[in-house]
Parts: sequence; structure tokens; C-alpha cells
Amino acid sequence: MAKINFTRRQFLFSGFPLFIASSSGQKKSDGSTPPRETTVEVTLFGETGNLGLETVNFALPLPPGLLSDARRAAVLDETGEEIPAAVRFLEPWRAAGKTRTGLRAIQIQLPLNFTGLKTRRLTIVINRARKKTHGDFVPVAQTLFEENGLVLPRVLAVLPADWLCLSLVAGPQTPAREAGDLAGYEALVERNFPGSLKFIDSKIYHEWLFDRTSAWYKMYVRTGGVKFLEAAYRAAHFLRRHTKMEGPDAGIFTLKGADLKYVYPRAMHLHYLFTGDEDALLAGRKMAEFCLKNHQPEYRADRLKPVALGVDPEKEREFWTLRHQGYGLLGILHGWEMTGEKIYFEKAVASVKAYRRHQKQPPDGRPPDGSLRQNWKMYDPNEAIYEGATSAWMMTLLLDPLFHYWTLSGDRRVPEIVLEWCDFLDRQGMVPDGSKAYYVINNFRESGPFRGEPGKLGPDMEMHNAEIAYTFAMGMFFTEPGSKRWLTYRKRFEQLFELAVRLDVNRPARAFNWTFQFTSQLVYFVKNSGRSRETLRKYLQTR
Repeated sequence: MAKINFTRRQFLFSGFPLFIASSSGQKKSDGSTPPRETTVEVTLFGETGNLGLETVNFALPLPPGLLSDARRAAVLDETGEEIPAAVRFLEPWRAAGKTRTGLRAIQIQLPLNFTGLKTRRLTIVINRARKKTHGDFVPVAQTLFEENGLVLPRVLAVLPADWLCLSLVAGPQTPAREAGDLAGYEALVERNFPGSLKFIDSKIYHEWLFDRTSAWYKMYVRTGGVKFLEAAYRAAHFLRRHTKMEGPDAGIFTLKGADLKYVYPRAMHLHYLFTGDEDALLAGRKMAEFCLKNHQPEYRADRLKPVALGVDPEKEREFWTLRHQGYGLLGILHGWEMTGEKIYFEKAVASVKAYRRHQKQPPDGRPPDGSLRQNWKMYDPNEAIYEGATSAWMMTLLLDPLFHYWTLSGDRRVPEIVLEWCDFLDRQGMVPDGSKAYYVINNFRESGPFRGEPGKLGPDMEMHNAEIAYTFAMGMFFTEPGSKRWLTYRKRFEQLFELAVRLDVNRPARAFNWTFQFTSQLVYFVKNSGRSRETLRKYLQTR
């Protein structure tokens, strides 16, 4: 449990995790008030045999506004004595297209004796001037060991879930122990996690589709669970080792090739913020550059050419899908956070403008309906040949980075996109009994050659129920509680959530990834529904 000497009330303001800087009450000679000391306990686990004097390495994600100088972080042992440590800042907080002065994470290295021990504890004191410093940093690779081709640190540092959620390292999250009546989501995680480990070093490319690494890291953030951190750490190294680092297509996943939906800078960024590993940062930046170069948010029907039946619709041809838009935008956002280069943020802004324009003025010239639709026949006639169609599950892959972008920008277009999409999905995207969404939704079911046909039923759309529940939960977050719209979304959410938490999501293997890469935020959305406007303003001011 975190030893945090401020209350959760100070962090939770109108439902948005927010650090409200508290003072010690004693003014300095210049009249200013120094920030109060804040402590967090770190548990260290020996992960290999023959431990002795070890170089412990880890990074500490920080809530926005908490620390502005890495020299004001001291490390204490179990007796409360300060011990020598090397500390450096990794990344500043960024928001609204600007780099802020606060630190997002610090890296800590120190020598520590583990002879005869498997576990030790440290206390990090934030906003206490460090008196004891230990030498220079060594490469993180020197603190690791490899077993059966998988990598772990010799000593693994584990942080408490309360701190991890409040740090916003994976966006706003609710600790698993506070899920309350949504505890079924935590049971879904626990039931499916053991089976997911079977694929931790899979050489089958599609078993990594939808970002397995980030799924495990988010489980760790919400629980502080060692098993999730071990899995995420190993997966991050596997992903990095299978990332192309040179050439015009640097950043791609080598097991798949040049395919945007397999490029995951978010995973590398998270790993960097937990470890300070420069190799992860370099890989993440290469991935982000690939996303920047290959992300085309405008839907241009005039550039599309027909594709024959039985042919891979995404191989060596131009196409547009919501899932590629999602991974492209997500990569660009993490590129902005990792580099601070404005070209990334400007591309993100332009992308969101394009999506809103697409939604309000569909490229096909017909009236808007709240969706981002496309000619499915020109994309994949193997699935459907609707002239106007969209995908509920692909849209969730865009909603995730849209929300991330909203936390960085406050752009009002995001809630507008979300709410109009949710209205469309409720009205036209669900099967009659509400148990799942259509695999491909027929936008023009009121007219045209497929009049009366609502959509195509895929073989596994019930396996996407957690994401569709997440969609309506996000709608609840942006809607006034108790309103007609909110009640509609809640009814949809409750039915889908109840069905989703019963599933086995390791068949197919990638179902685990699409289920868990972002849906943990549905807990946050539901528990903070309707709390978005004022809280965002305060969040951006502090960040």
C-alpha cells in the first residue's frame, strides 16, 4: 500500500485525477511556500538467483504538478535512512501543444545488497532535497537478465496501484480495488490473464495484434500486481527486439511488415516511463515517426480502387479504415509526448478536424448520421459491399486516442464526435436484442440496393462487447447524468458489460489484446460519468 501523506480527495477533483499542490505551511525567506513532502513506498523483488550487491533500476511516474526538480527526490531504506541514489528526470508533462515545467517521471538507480534476500522496500520522498547521490547511471541493459529468450530485471520494482493511477501514466484510471459494482471487469482480467501468458513470446504476428504489451501494463497500473508487470516487461522487450530500427520503414513490427496497425509506440512509451530504458525510447520514437509518415486522416474515395474477392484488401494498395486511423493517431500522440516536437501535435489537431468534418459532412455527399462511414465495397468486398458502412469495433480503436487527445487539448470536437457516434450506434448499430453490435453496419438501410438490411453479423462480435460497453461508458462520461441520452447509454452499457465479463478472450489469441488494451477506462468513465467540463479545465491548468 502506498504511504501517501495526502488524501485521495486532494487528487480527485470533480472526478478527474488531479494533484492539488499542498504546502508545508512554513514560508521560505522569499515569502513562497515550499511544497509538502510526499512519500511512496516501492517494493523490490529479486527475480533471479545468486543475488548480491545489485544495481536497482526503475522509474517513478509522477502526478502532474507534483515535482519540478529531480534533485528534490530522496531515497530511504527500510530504517528510514537516506541512501545514495542517482536520479534524473525522463520527460516533462505536455498539454495543449506546450511543454510544461513539471516532471512526468524520474529514473532512479542505486546499489543495494540482496544477499540472502528476495524482497526489500524503499521509500521515495518527493520534494525533499536529496543529500546523498550515487555516481553515474549505467545502461539499463546491465541490470537485466535473460532466460529462455525473455528479459526481466534482476530486481523488479513494484509501485502501488493508487500511485500509478494518480500518476496518469496510462491516462485517468480507477484502481481495481475501487471498481465496486464493476468488479466483474476485474474478474474478467484475472480469469483470462493466465491463458494470455501462452503467447508472451509468440512468433505468430497476429497474436500481437492490438498491442498485448499495453494490455498487460494497464493491468499492472490498476492493480500494482507483480505478475502483470513481469508479463508487460517481457513483452516490451520482445516487441522492441522485433522492431525495425533502420531504413525508410523503420518502426515497423518485423514479424508482420509495414502495417500501421502493428506499430505500438504507446507500449514503448509506457516501458520507458517505468524503466528509463533509452532503447525503449529510441524504438518508440522510430515507431512514432512511422505513424507520422503513414497516417492519412482524410477519407479520399477518389484514390480507392476496387479489390477482387478473395484478395487481402490491405496488401499493397491504398485504403482507409477506422482502426488504422486509431493506431496512427495514437502513435502521433505518443510521438508528441516523447519528443515535444510540434509537428506531432499539429498533425493530431489536423486529424481530429478531419474526423469531425467527415462526421458532419460525409465524403459521399449524403446527409450525416453521426458515423464516420466509408464505401465498404471499395475496402473489403469479402465482408460487405455496402456503399455506406462503418464498424463499431473499429471505431473503438479511434475513440481511445481521441480521448487521449482530449486530455491533452480539451478540444470540444472530441465529445461532439463521441456523443454523435454513440447516438448512431444506439440507433442503428446494435442487433435487435442488444447483445452485440453488427460486424459491418449498413448506413443506408433506409434506401439503396440493401434496403432493410441493418448490417453483417461477424463470427465473433460478442467478443467485442467489452469495447462496445467502453464506447457507451465514454458517452456517459461526456453526458449529463440522468438525462435521456445518459439513461440510454447506461442501459446499453449495463447489458453489454454483463455479457462481456463472462467471456473467454484468449480465443483467438488477439481477442485478449483487443479486449484489454484500453477498456479498463470504462470503470473510470462510469464512476465519473458527467464530470468532464470543469474537471478538464482544472486538469489542463495543473498539467
